[in-house]
Amino acid sequence: MSELIIKIGPLFWVLSLLAVYGLAVVAERILYFHRIQINTGDFLRGISRLVNAGSVDEARHEASILPGPGARVVSSVLAHSGLERQELRTVAEDSVQMEVFQIEKNIRGLLVVATVSPLVGVLGTIQGLIGFYSQPGLLEGKAPTLAMSDAVFQALLSSALGLSIAIPAYLFYCYLASRARQVVHSLERAGTEAVCLVCDARQRRENGERMGGREA
Repeated sequence: MSELIIKIGPLFWVLSLLAVYGLAVVAERILYFHRIQINTGDFLRGISRLVNAGSVDEARHEASILPGPGARVVSSVLAHSGLERQELRTVAEDSVQMEVFQIEKNIRGLLVVATVSPLVGVLGTIQGLIGFYSQPGLLEGKAPTLAMSDAVFQALLSSALGLSIAIPAYLFYCYLASRARQVVHSLERAGTEAVCLVCDARQRRENGERMGGREA
């Protein structure tokens, strides 16, 4: 490792910092997505039973104690259950948008790592080649072949290290960005279903009250 540091030079530490940052982002985002994962279908079925029974406050309490953005979106809709359907849709959309920042947090940092790492590697390669070609006597053809091969090898090491950091960083960026889109889509679905659930339950109660009034 010490020999690699010597060959690449100070830019080794820049590439190391980029690699550590990328690993930290990947670990944090994977843990985050695992932590917020819930069975949306089962959750909405449980909320549906409570709302249809007229226990909106209890349904809201159940949603508020669950972790994750999906539960928060549904809880926000239930908190405004007295609004009309269109207004409730706006509440659901606003709630989803408030969660998007946390869902996509730091993911673009991986794109930065994937973009900057190979550039830093190329910079190291150029610096190595400049250092080699600036040696005295090189332009007169006095440089030994072994020294030239060793210099080129040292120069290319930084590019290889930069690419070895950039490639997995970009792959993880694509994966985490896809996961984020899936979560946002799940939130939109949960918000839409919660709006329909609240409005349909309210409509059934109003129809029942009207029918009861006519019979009386």
